[in-house]
Amino acid sequence: ILGGKLLMIIEKAKKEDYISIYNISKELNVKYNTNKENGVLLRIISKDYIVNNIEEFLVARMDESIVGFLWYSTEYPKDMLAHTELVEDIDNCIYCEQIAVKKEFQGQHIGEDLYRFLKNIYKRKGIIVFVNIAPDGNKASLAFHTSIGFKIVGEFYREDFCGFNDYKANLLKLE
Repeated sequence: ILGGKLLMIIEKAKKEDYISIYNISKELNVKYNTNKENGVLLRIISKDYIVNNIEEFLVARMDESIVGFLWYSTEYPKDMLAHTELVEDIDNCIYCEQIAVKKEFQGQHIGEDLYRFLKNIYKRKGIIVFVNIAPDGNKASLAFHTSIGFKIVGEFYREDFCGFNDYKANLLKLE
């Protein structure tokens, strides 16, 4: 504890973190999260995927508990980019699959700190992320990302995606 506040640690995830990452991804999933005002996740990440790809995850810890995570990849989501109209170059970027912070810890700059940690690992790369805008716009996520410097560089559209009809997402980039 530092000045009455819990100290937060951002680090690469460890194998034993998989259940906490899974639980956060489920808690914030669109099917389980009744308060969509603070953002939602479209997919629950399977426990097997997390365990087998733990090197793709960063975690935020407070008092030994995981309060947030960032799932990233050095590979571009080619299947999604094939359906994305780009307005700006996205070469030399890291792709953020998901970023999530437990509800009770939102608004404490944890998401921003997770992105900052990723940026420190890949100093000469940008970061790209998709944020859904239809059918149910993820206004909180869009507002968060633009507030920390992401800008819209493309739009993704599919008639059917992750069980949603007429799905649209903005592609955002942080230099």
